[in-house]
Parts: sequence; C-alpha cells; structure tokens
Amino acid sequence: MAMSAKQSEKSRQTDLKVAQSAAKAIRTVGVDQMALTRVAADAGFSSGVIYARCDDRSELVVLAWEKSFWPMLSEIMTLLIDAVVSQSNKNIGKISELFQQATGPDAIPDLGSAMEIIVSSRRDEVIAEVIQRDIAGLLDDFGVGPSTDGANRQAAVSAVSTLFGAALLNSVYNTVTITPIDPTALFELFSHSIKTATKPSRVSGPNRKATPYDFPTTHDDIRDALISASEYVIARSGVHRATVSRIARRAGVSVGAIYGLYENKDSLVSDCLDVLFPPQSIQDAKDWARVFTAENQRDMVTEILTTYMSPSFRQWRQFRLECLIAARHSTEIAQQLGTYAAQARAMILASASRAPQNATIRPDTGMSARASVIGLSVLEIVDPTIQLLDWRWVPVR
Repeated sequence: MAMSAKQSEKSRQTDLKVAQSAAKAIRTVGVDQMALTRVAADAGFSSGVIYARCDDRSELVVLAWEKSFWPMLSEIMTLLIDAVVSQSNKNIGKISELFQQATGPDAIPDLGSAMEIIVSSRRDEVIAEVIQRDIAGLLDDFGVGPSTDGANRQAAVSAVSTLFGAALLNSVYNTVTITPIDPTALFELFSHSIKTATKPSRVSGPNRKATPYDFPTTHDDIRDALISASEYVIARSGVHRATVSRIARRAGVSVGAIYGLYENKDSLVSDCLDVLFPPQSIQDAKDWARVFTAENQRDMVTEILTTYMSPSFRQWRQFRLECLIAARHSTEIAQQLGTYAAQARAMILASASRAPQNATIRPDTGMSARASVIGLSVLEIVDPTIQLLDWRWVPVR
C-alpha cells in the first residue's frame, strides 16, 4: 500500500508538471500550435510520458485545464459569483488581487490563456465537453446557470463576462500602447446592483430592435468576396487553421486569384482586419459615447447588447474572438488591432469625461463595460442560452 501511494503521488506530481508545461506552451505559442514533444521536453520528460496520459493535443489541453487553469479560474469565478448573488463586496479586493496576479506578465497559468482554451473549445468537442461541464456547472451551483433567468442570472453573466473580456483584452495588447483594463469598479458595481427581482418596464425607454450587421464593402467584387470568405473561415477555424485553399473555395475563386492580389495569407488576413475592424470599432465607440451621457444608461446598454448578441452579429463575434486569440501570438496582428483599439479608446474616454458624477457608467467603469461585451462572446461558447436573455435585466441602475 505504501508503495502504491508513493507511485500515486509521483503520478500526480508528473501530471501537475506536464499541465504546467502545457500552460506555458499555450501562453507562448497557443493551443493550435502547441507541440506535445515540446511540452514533454520543457517538463523534462520523454514523449512517452506525455502519450501515456494524452492521446493528442486535445487531451493535453484538457489535462492542462483540469490541473492548472480551472483551479485558478474557478477560485476567481466562485468569489465573483458569490459576491453578486449574496450582494456583498467584502471579497472584491481579493478578487481584484487574484485577477491582477493571473493576468500578470509572468503568470502561468494565466487568465488570457484560459480564455484561449474556451475559445478553442468551440471547434474541439473533446475540450468543449470539459469546459462546458466546469463553467456551466459552477453557474448552476449558484442558481444562475443556463436554465435560469432573472436579475441574479443577468448580474452573474455580466460579472463573469467582464472577467473574461478584461482577461482576454489584457493578454492581447502591449501595455505601453493600451492601458490594461482594471475591472474592479465594475465588479463592485455588480456586487450591489440587484435591488429588485422585477424586470424593468419597456415604458422606461425605447427598446429598439437590433440593428443588423452591415458588412463593409470595398466596392471591389473580388476583394469583397475574399474578405467575406476570410471572415467566414476564420470565424470557424481560427487564423492559424484558416487555409488559402478553403478561403478561395468559399469565395468561388482560384488560389491563384488570391495570390494575384495578395503576397501571402498574412497579407490577406491583414487586409481583412483593415476592412472589417475599423467600422465596428468606430460604431462601438459611438454607441458607448451615447451611454455615458444618456439619461437612462440602462436603456442604452440594453440596446447595445441586444444588437451585439443578435443572430446577425454571430459571425462577427466569432471572427473578432479568433482574431484576438491570434493577436496573442502575432506581434503584427496585435499591433494592427491595437491601432484600432487605441482610436476607439480615445473616443470612448473623451465621451466618458462628460458623464455626470452620479452616473453608473463613468470613466472607471466604461472600459470594463466594453470588455464585458467581448466577454459575452466568450461565455456564449459555453452557455449559448445567453443569446436569449432579455437584456432589460442588465445590472445598470
């Protein structure tokens, strides 16, 4: 028995070491480009040790999630959801501290990589079933899971989405170019936002229908077809796995036609970003500009979320997430997206400075609120029912 216990402890330690090495690889090169042999070497083991535990990359990601990422993420989520449901901000300081630690430049495991795993689960069933079990299960434990609705559910979804969005965005951009998002003020807001379980009345303000997604045009039919096809393929496969052949097939052109316009895939992706991101970044900034000075901020936020989470924006949501994930491992993409983000941020902060003193959404909560919208895209991968939520519950007074 003593020998068996010793072997079991040794196996557990090996699992932890492999998981930590995988977590490091995900932060460095990403889920799609992580090599099992490299993880084994980094952990100081032979490839056989890895293959004895994991048949392939998907199983290695699952091991890293269960042994490394989920313990870290679940601790923060548990404190955050409890703060929202119990309407107590006593642990906000602890939540903020854990967030800062898990998004630090040397953090392993880190929250940004945890978000990458969640995004990758959308196209990997093996990873998806574990992520779904853990995150949906934790929400269910607090009575705010996929089968629920109401004020608590909305506040918990908003808080978790803020956590997810801020973690992902902070892992993408150079802190010199884009100031990191500190979601503490918004966490505190959500922890005492529920005053009543009564759904706000529609007569409190206009509840406009969602504005459909408007695909930008370059007024060049071939270029538009290639950019549209690129958005479609990247939204489903990610930037790394998107191939020129698949994009050409989707666009209805030859591979040669693509190389007649673009030097390589990177050039096509860059053009795709340059056409699709700026119009949405500008529109986002304009939408949030209206929020800061609105007499009824809840109505404005409801309108933004109703539009963004509508079916017509689904492909854009997925495309934007995949581009943010790619930016974590590509300086060129990060710099390009960072330029658009910096412009939008300047517009938003200029508008936020005009917010009344007693406004709920102010400069200290505005950027976090915008991150919440990104986080909704991440959370919907695990919990698709949030697309059906009535955003009049959104916890903004």
